[in-house]
Parts: sequence; C-alpha cells; structure tokens
Amino acid sequence: MTNRPGGNTVNTGSARRRRGSGSLSLVALGVLLAAIMGAGAVVLAWPQPNGAGPATAPAVAAPQPNVAAAPPAQELHVTAGQPIVIGVFGDSLGDGLWAGLNHELRDGPAYHVVRFSRPATGLARYDYVDVQAQTAAQLARRRIDIAVVMLGANDEQAILQGRQAYAFASADWQAIYQRRIDDLVSLLRQRGAAVYWVGLPKMRRASYDRKAQLLSSIYQARARALGVPFIPTAPVTVDERGEYNDHLSDGGARPRLMRAKDGIHMTMLGYLRIAAPVSSAIRADIARAG
Repeated sequence: MTNRPGGNTVNTGSARRRRGSGSLSLVALGVLLAAIMGAGAVVLAWPQPNGAGPATAPAVAAPQPNVAAAPPAQELHVTAGQPIVIGVFGDSLGDGLWAGLNHELRDGPAYHVVRFSRPATGLARYDYVDVQAQTAAQLARRRIDIAVVMLGANDEQAILQGRQAYAFASADWQAIYQRRIDDLVSLLRQRGAAVYWVGLPKMRRASYDRKAQLLSSIYQARARALGVPFIPTAPVTVDERGEYNDHLSDGGARPRLMRAKDGIHMTMLGYLRIAAPVSSAIRADIARAG
C-alpha cells in the first residue's frame, strides 16, 4: 500500500472516545434509520434452496486461524486538509452502525461517514447478492479512507455454490466463508482503505446467539490473521450478569431500551452504544497519524 501525497501513516489500533458537533441530530438519524430498516423484517427471510440446509442446526465449533503468526498491523493513511471518508459496509446491522457512527463522528467536515450497507445481504448467499461484486462497484464510484464492516445477521444458513449446498458451520462452509472474508478485506485494502471488522451483538434467542457468536469467532480469527482490528460488540450488549437484556444501563438512573423487538437489531440508543468503541478506535488511530 502506498501513501497519498502529503499523507501520514499509522498502524491501526484502539483507544479513547471523543465527541464533537454535527449536522445531523440524533432524532433525525433515528428517523432515517427507521426508514432504511423498513426491510428489517425480512432479514432472515431469504428462501433456502431445496436441500440446502440441514433439518436441525449442526454442532458448531470455533475455527482456528490457518496462519502460523499474525502479519504486521495495517496502515491508516491520512492526508492533511482532506476529510476522512469512512465507508460502512454490511447488512441491516451495518445500517444501524452507520447511523451510530454518523452521530459519534459528528465533527463537521473532519469526518464523512458514508453508507454502503444493504439490508438482507451477507457473505453466505452470493447467489442472492454477490457482496464482493457489489463492493467493487461501490468502490469504483467513491474513494474511502476507512472501511468498517458489520454483517452476519443473514449468514446463519447454507452456502449455495453452483448445484452444491454446504450446511452452515460445516468444514466446507467455513472454508468458503473465510475465503470470502479474506477476499473482501483484500478488495478494500487494494482500494486504499484501512479495514475495521465489527462483531455481532448478543442475541435474544439462545440457538441464534450460538450461531452469531460462532460467526464472530470466525471474524475475530480472520481479522487476527489478516492484521485487521476486530471490535467485539457482545460485551457491550449484555447486562451486568452477562446476559441478553432489552434494557441496558448507560450510566443514568434506570436502564434504557437498547434492542429492537426482534431481539436481533438495536434501537438508535443501542447503535450508539456499539458505535462508541468503533469510533474510539478510529479516532485513536487518526490521532496517531497526526
């Protein structure tokens, strides 16, 4: 990766949180998010191909990284005098994270947070929407400095390749899924973006949560192998007992509603909660870049 003229580079990492003034209010973001996520009810409604999935959920185990050692951390490129363009990629959870980051990074012209996410998509069903091709087309139209990826709400199902279906969490499924993660990260980096990968939140339904956390373990393992910062959200979406709860404390007198009715998505307050550690990591890396 090469520096842009006049730019500084820094290895990416994580650190503190800061706020600023912005052009979109929290209320406006909430209304916009609600409009975008009007299709949220179909998040898990992709049709399964005949014979594509097992009748019962398979036993799942966290995959192991397939590299001997992690590579050096990626570099973030900052050019003086230019706004930092942050693209948010993913599914409907990515939509929510975009809204949260747009509010967290509301520092006037210093940051420009762009929505590239698309509800009801993911890495499992490229027969439905090829996320790799979609992302390539998006990047051809818009330069970005940072890519934030949050997806997986739709990926707890079989992968269909040609006439072959691979059951969720099977060895072949994991091999294909990990390769798609690697390919997406490679594409984003080829276009000059530093990548941040965000894990899935705690889910209400236990069987769904087990699959979601398996996916998060895959994301974390691949991020480590690729030198990409991984930011978990499960720790900030549980209560003081470490359990799922629709209402979580934010330091006020009483817990506040953080989760949507489906037990998968967040309210606007919930998306601000998961955006906070992401914005902190980005701010810290940019500060080190000068």
